[in-house]
Order: sequence, then C-alpha cells, then structure tokens
Amino acid sequence: FENNKTISVELKGIHFAYGKGKEVLHSISVKAKEGQKIALIGPSGSGKTTIAQIMVGFYPSHDGEILYGDVPIEEIGLPVVRENVALMLQQALFFNDTIRMNLTLSKEKSDEEIFEALKAAQLEDFVRGLEDGLETRIGKNGVRLSGGQRQRLAISRLILSDPKIVIFDEATSALDNVTEFHLYETLAPFLKDRTTIIIAHRTTTIKQADHVYLIEEGRVKAEGSYD
Repeated sequence: FENNKTISVELKGIHFAYGKGKEVLHSISVKAKEGQKIALIGPSGSGKTTIAQIMVGFYPSHDGEILYGDVPIEEIGLPVVRENVALMLQQALFFNDTIRMNLTLSKEKSDEEIFEALKAAQLEDFVRGLEDGLETRIGKNGVRLSGGQRQRLAISRLILSDPKIVIFDEATSALDNVTEFHLYETLAPFLKDRTTIIIAHRTTTIKQADHVYLIEEGRVKAEGSYD
C-alpha cells in the first residue's frame, strides 16, 4: 500500500462455510484492477456481503487466496489491510459520543477537513445548523439521527480515513434514488482512481461500475460490463 494511491484486489477460488456448516461460497474468483470500479450484484442471501467481509479478513476463507496488489493478505497482515481498505456496511456502527469523535475516531483532524468530508457526503448544512455543531452527541448507534443521516455520516467518516480501496455494501440503501445519485456524483472526485467495490441492487448504482459480477447461490454466475 505504501506510496500507492490505490492497488488491485483479487479473490482466487475462495470457498467458505460458517463453522462446520455447509459451504456458502463455492470457488469465488473476482478481481478489481488498480483504480477499477466493480459491482457485485445478485439476490439477497447470495453471498455478496460474505465476500466483502472475507476481503478484509473478518472471516477466514477455508480455501483460496486473497491478494492485494498481487501480495497474499497473510503476508500483508490484517492491521495494515484494515488501515488501507474501508468497508462501509449498510448499518454503520456509531458511538454514544459527539459527531466529531464519530468522524475522527479520536484522530487529529481539523474542522476544515471534517467539514470538507461532510460537504462531500451532503451533510455539511445539517451539522452547521445544529446548536452544538460537531460537538453534538448522537446517541448510541446514532439513534438521534435518521437512517439517511447515519449513512451520510458514515460516508463522511470513510472520506476522512482516506482509504486506498473502498468497499460499499448497500451503503446508500437508506437514501432515495435522487439523493443517492447526487451523493455518488459528489463522491466521484474522491473515488476517482481508487479501486472501488460496490455491492448494490439499484440500477443507477450498478451502472457506474466498469465490470459487474453476478453472484447467485455462492457462485459467480456471470460477469461483464453492465450492458
């Protein structure tokens, strides 16, 4: 990852089962080249989220290889991978603390950097309008925010972390189509030249991908351009 804006990520022949249960992923092979946007599509329960979580090492695969820049994940180490790869889930985790702390996770960031990230996620006006601004407490798991505001706050946090690779797992599902379209439009400069994996159902989201993989019943059933 060092001295690179982004790198490639590849899963080769991944097999996976939860515990000693039956296999849920069968020889999954997907690749996002350096700076490429790929989409994983398919019905609920097909294994898309499991693939994303295996990519960042939340689950150990039972067989196959995970490669970043053609280097196996075991050689890189999980702390380094997680510092450089951002996985944004449908339900982001928030602490019962301030907006500032939830965005920076106590790392040093200037107000200017924070508001720049909030602007990109279309949340700047909302936060500036709050009486306590960045010091506003949001409650456990962001209970004082709407679903859409929580997702946009999570996107702001992702931008501030400045990752080399971004994985969106249904990350904008709480937003309506128009808001989502504008959000991705605003995010375009940030995502430019970064390897991006998008798990989504909406056509508008999938259309931005350079390459699409259809996942069904834990297998890659088809791949190619959106067309």
